Amino acid sequence: MKTAIGIVLIGSLALSGCAGIHSRQPQNEPTDQTAAEPAAPPAEEKLRPFPDDSFYDLLVAEFALRRGAYDLALGNYMQQARATHDIGVTARAAQLAQFLRSDRAALDASQLWVAQEPDDPEAQYTLATQLAKAQRPMEALPHMVKVLDAGAKANFAVIAAGALQLPEQTQTDLLDAFNKLLETHKDNIDLMTGKALLLQQLGHKDEALTLIRKVLAQSPDETYAIIIEAKLLEETGRQQEAFARLEAMVKENPYNRRLRLQYARLLTRTDMNRAREQFAILVQQAPDDPDLLLSLALVTRETGELDDARSYFNQLLQTGQHSQEAHFYLGQIAEQQGDRAGAIRQYEQITPSEDFFPALGRILELRLQNDDLAGARKYLRDLRERYPQLAVRLYMVESELLLQTRQYQAGNELLSDGLKQFPQQPNLLYARSLFSEKRRDVPLLEKDLRAILAKDPDNVVALNALGYSLANLTNRYDEAYGLINRALAQKPDDPAILDSLGWVEYHRGNIERARQLLEKAYAAFPDPEVAGHYGEVLWVQGEREQARAIWLKALQAEPDNEQIRDLLQRYAPEALPRRAPQPEQP
Repeated sequence: MKTAIGIVLIGSLALSGCAGIHSRQPQNEPTDQTAAEPAAPPAEEKLRPFPDDSFYDLLVAEFALRRGAYDLALGNYMQQARATHDIGVTARAAQLAQFLRSDRAALDASQLWVAQEPDDPEAQYTLATQLAKAQRPMEALPHMVKVLDAGAKANFAVIAAGALQLPEQTQTDLLDAFNKLLETHKDNIDLMTGKALLLQQLGHKDEALTLIRKVLAQSPDETYAIIIEAKLLEETGRQQEAFARLEAMVKENPYNRRLRLQYARLLTRTDMNRAREQFAILVQQAPDDPDLLLSLALVTRETGELDDARSYFNQLLQTGQHSQEAHFYLGQIAEQQGDRAGAIRQYEQITPSEDFFPALGRILELRLQNDDLAGARKYLRDLRERYPQLAVRLYMVESELLLQTRQYQAGNELLSDGLKQFPQQPNLLYARSLFSEKRRDVPLLEKDLRAILAKDPDNVVALNALGYSLANLTNRYDEAYGLINRALAQKPDDPAILDSLGWVEYHRGNIERARQLLEKAYAAFPDPEVAGHYGEVLWVQGEREQARAIWLKALQAEPDNEQIRDLLQRYAPEALPRRAPQPEQP
C-alpha cells in the first residue's frame, strides 16, 4: 500500500555521496495472520565511490522515486545491488522492495544484504521477515535468533504466522524450536507471543490464552498480544469478553490503528453499524489508506446506505487502488437502485481480473433484460478483439448466451467460426455438440465428440454426452449403453451419468432397471431433465400420480422448461398450468 506518508519517506532517502542510508520503511498494518514488524536499530552509513555507469543508474533510480516511477527505481537498485555489492545500495533495494510489497525482490535483496553484512541486525531481521512471508519459517528462524542475540528487538510472531498455512508437522517442528529457545531465553516476550500463535493454530487454545496473558502481564500494551488474546477469547466462545477487551484497549489507545482495525473486524460479525463507525474513524486517521477506504465502503453498503457507499467507492477510484472492486460494487449499487445503464457502464470498466467474468455475466444479463441480444453479442465480439488471450472463454460465454436464448443455428455458426481460429479446441467442440443436439444434427454432434475422444479416450463428459445423445436421437442403444458404462466406471455415483444410463435402459426395454437408476439420479440431483426421465418411466409403470407430482414440482422450479411442459402436454394435459404473463420491461 503506497500511502502519502510512505512516499514522502521514500522520497527523502536521497543519495549521500552515492551511499545508501539504512532506514526502516513504514510498516504495513498486519492482518489477522501476520505479525507487526518493529523497527530494527539503524545501521551505520557506509561510503565508497562508484563507477560512472553505476552512479548514473542510481541517479536515475532516485529521480524515478521522486516521479513515482517505483518499478523503474526498484529495477535499477536491484541491478546495482548485484553489480556493486555495496551495502548501502543493497539495503536501499531491500527497503524499497518491502515498501512496494515486491516480495521476490525483497527476499533477493535481503539475502544479498546478509551475505554482505552478516552481523547487521537489521539485515538479519529483514531476511527473516521475508523468509517468513515466503512461508519458509524454519529457514527464517536462525536469522531472527541472530537479531535476538544481538540485543535488538526480534519478532518471532511473524515467523509463527509464516507457518500457519503449512502442514501441521511444520507447525509442530517450529513449536519445538521455540520451546528450545525459551529454555535459554526464558520469558522472552517475542518468543512467547510466537509460541502462543502456534498453539492457537494447533488447537491448544487454553494453553495459548494462558501464555499470551503471561506476555500481557509483562507488557500490558503489546498490541499483537492483545489481538491474539481477543481472537482466542472469541474462538473459545467468550465473544463478549473479547469485545469488552478490545473496546477498552481502543479507548485507552485511540490512535492505535491495529487495535481499532481488529475491533472493527470483530464488529462486522455482529453489528455492521458499529463496525462502520470504527472504519470511519480509521479512514479519518489514515485518509490515504485505500484498504481502509474499501472496507468502509463495503461495510456501508452492507448497512444499506447506498449513496454513502457509492461516494466512498468513487473516492477509492481516485486513489488508483482497488479500482476493479470499486467498479464492480458501483455496478451492484446501480442495479439495486434500478439504474441498468449506469450498472453496465460500471461493469464495462473492469478489465481482466478476478471480477472480470462476474461483471461480464451481469452486463449480459442486463442487456438481455433490455432485449438487447445483438448489443450483448457485439460487446463480446469487441472483447475478443481487445483480449485475444481470453478468446476461447469469450466464445464459450457467447455460446452459453445463445443456448439460453435458444438461438441454436446462431450458436452453431459462432462455434464453427471459433473452431476455425482454434481448431480441435475441446471446449469449443463440446459446446458445438450441445447446439447440434438441439438441432438434431447427429453427424456433426458425433464428429465433434469423437474428436474429443480421439485425443482423450476416457473423457467422462464426452463419453456420457455421446452415449446420451445416441440414446435420445437414434436407435443405437447398445452403442450408447457401452459409452455410458465407460463413463460410469470412472464416476459410479455421478447423477448425470446415472440419468443417462437409466434413460438408455428405458429405451432398451429394461424398465425396472431404468427406474432404479433414475430414482437414484433424481434423489441426488432433482433437476428438470432428470425429473422428466424419471417421471416418464414412472408413468409407463402406472405410477401416474407420482409422475405428475414430480413434473409439476420441476415446473415450479423452471416454469418455462420445454421438456417438462411437453411431457405434461403429452401425458397429462389437464395438469399443465398456463404460462405466467411476462412483466413489461421498465
